[in-house]
Amino acid sequence: MHRCQGWASACQSLDVKPSFPYKTSQELRIGKNQLRTGKSIMSEEVSTEMVSSSWPDKFREFLHFSILEGTVLVYICSFMLMYHYQFLSPHIPGTDGFYHIKIAYMMRIQGFLSNFEWATLSLWHKSFYDKELFYHVFLIPFTYFKDLEYGAKLGTAVLSSLSLTSFYTILRLNRIRFAEIWWGLLLCSGGYFLYRNNVPRPQVLSILLSLWTIHFVINKYKKWLAAISVLYVFSYTAYFLPTVFACIVSGYLLVFEREFEWKVPAVTMVAMLAGMLINPYFPNNITYLYLQNFYVLWQASQGGGVDLRMGGELGPMNTRKLIQVNTSVILPYIAAFFTSMFRPVRINKKTKGLFFISLALIVLTLHTKRFAEYSVPVTLMFCAFFFHHYLAEVDVVQQFQESFFRSVGVVLLGSIIMSVLAVRSYHDVAPQFRVSETSYKKAALYLKKHVPKGQVVYTCDWDDAPALFFYNHFNRYLIFLDPNFMYFWKPSMWHKWNDLSFGHFGKRTYSILKKEFKVTYGFCTNDFWKLRNLIQRHPKMKLVYRSKGGYVFKID
Repeated sequence: MHRCQGWASACQSLDVKPSFPYKTSQELRIGKNQLRTGKSIMSEEVSTEMVSSSWPDKFREFLHFSILEGTVLVYICSFMLMYHYQFLSPHIPGTDGFYHIKIAYMMRIQGFLSNFEWATLSLWHKSFYDKELFYHVFLIPFTYFKDLEYGAKLGTAVLSSLSLTSFYTILRLNRIRFAEIWWGLLLCSGGYFLYRNNVPRPQVLSILLSLWTIHFVINKYKKWLAAISVLYVFSYTAYFLPTVFACIVSGYLLVFEREFEWKVPAVTMVAMLAGMLINPYFPNNITYLYLQNFYVLWQASQGGGVDLRMGGELGPMNTRKLIQVNTSVILPYIAAFFTSMFRPVRINKKTKGLFFISLALIVLTLHTKRFAEYSVPVTLMFCAFFFHHYLAEVDVVQQFQESFFRSVGVVLLGSIIMSVLAVRSYHDVAPQFRVSETSYKKAALYLKKHVPKGQVVYTCDWDDAPALFFYNHFNRYLIFLDPNFMYFWKPSMWHKWNDLSFGHFGKRTYSILKKEFKVTYGFCTNDFWKLRNLIQRHPKMKLVYRSKGGYVFKID
């Protein structure tokens, strides 16, 4: 009795809890025998642990990857898939990629571009702003390949794999269970996200930055958040996203948790303003912030009453397409909804913050489908965080030991669902990368050969110039990438250019081209057949080159 009291008082003085080494009477008898025989209890425990290290323990160790090991393995797999998609064809999908890789090339041979002389009837001509400066810097090493198309595609595969891997790494950093499965669902997320995440365009970098921004926001890593907010300013037009995400989470904390968190939004705001001020294109970047993030969306919704013939990515998805291309996201999202109703558990603040961010992005995606490139990975990330509350204590090996056939059934069902999603996703994504050589190439090479250096070439549409510029940067063009760059700059000029391209001026076409646009050569796709007919009937205009993709005309 006195010995027990002495042991307890000694433990109390050392501020530790007394613990008795034996839990059962059998263990107590074994301990007494060990004392009689003089064997070491510690050595016996070690030997027992070594013996009990059976196949379940070894299998658990096999399944466990460190974050670094998992990240490397996931990146290799992601790169193999993105590379496969990219090189289903040797050609660049879409049109914008031609501009971006060429700009990187021009930066390599000419240095920093303070102006853009190739867009003569655009806001760019006098007030250029390279809104994707860091993206173009990233592409510069890939311009050393003799084939710039190959360099653009390889660079895109490298960057898109980083965004997919970041999704996995962020889950692991937040200790989310079964991160590999959620990453696998992201790889099955359908044609729109996987296409937008793997084309040579700057939104690929923005997806990468947005995922890490959300990680820093929900964990309140202020220093990292400040750094990425500054980096965002130089990388993409939507560089206000860190501030938006921070405000959403802070709004949730204020309304639902009665917690006033102002430091995180303040850090993002100050860092964004600092990035804007030190930007070499200041103050032009302020104009473009409004133009591309508010004015363009307003025009896309026909708020200005003018059809600028903008890109289809600005419109909404129809309901059927929305469900088809986002099945791997919709299924776990619905499952999370029903699970929260019938088996509610306490959800932490990180998960709730992610829910509100994903909800905001879903609403934006319903308005314009270009936001799907953010809503897809962020919604899957929310689902991963949500189901972690239910799966955190699940021991896979123990489940197999206790109920083998049920566990096998669950694995088989999950494998079948994942396989179906993967096959559907592949058949949706692959055709978008099986592109033929652009029809602009031969026309651009013809112009390069016949048009004097520095002369302006007329183009009928805003998306004609990027590919022509890619193959022939010795001539000048009218407008690049977005019709708003002309309309915002001078609406009257846009109306005249639009009417001219569609052949609305009739017999006046020649004089307007000659005197007002001051061009002697032009290129138009075959969509502009009325202008082509006018040119063919006019004695001083003629077609000098024709192909399936378009025609080149000359004015005497």
